[in-house]
Amino acid sequence: MNKLQFYSADVCPFAHRVRLALHEKAIPHELISVDLENIPAWYYEISPTGRAPLLKQGDQVIWESTVINEFLEDAYPDRPLLPINPISRAHARIWIQNCNNAFQPNFCGLVFELDESKHESIREALRDSLRDIEEGLAKTSPGPYWLGEELTLVDLTYYPFFEQALVLAEYRAFEMPQEHNNLNRWLAAMKSRASVQDNYRDADFYIKAYRPYVDGTIGK
Repeated sequence: MNKLQFYSADVCPFAHRVRLALHEKAIPHELISVDLENIPAWYYEISPTGRAPLLKQGDQVIWESTVINEFLEDAYPDRPLLPINPISRAHARIWIQNCNNAFQPNFCGLVFELDESKHESIREALRDSLRDIEEGLAKTSPGPYWLGEELTLVDLTYYPFFEQALVLAEYRAFEMPQEHNNLNRWLAAMKSRASVQDNYRDADFYIKAYRPYVDGTIGK
């Protein structure tokens, strides 16, 4: 099997998901950084979208973080990151879909929306998403992770946004609610993982990296 090449960007939460999965599964790979503010021409020759993340094995490429992580689960099953039980596996995919279709669009929408008149409605939608997550965790997770005792792709799907949440406080006057005890318990467990610690970027990094996006100067 050809060695994996993983095209990543430090600031990208979707690439972060894959970096965590590669670490948790201890998969050998070559990490190649892509500058999202100045994407090189050669990258467009291998990427159908011109975005990160992207996984390349030989002449084959896979893109979209959720699909990449499912590929890694199928191709490298020795350290499973999805439950074996079909019902639990289905629930994991439902939570991943919730992140991609509800939580993440609200999170990223608040970061990237330049029209301040729209911010409060997005803040409220994000608060609703967080309440839904808190209530869901109360029902489904005895802890410490999203689905219980074992870390899964669900945890890796959500975590990058919580590491970057300080950007919302810095630029969009949005603080993560402290009263969500289940969510805070989960976040504390995630921060203790070696994969999270080894891929961690601090507040200054994210605040600097997002500045061109939140002030509208990116691409100018």
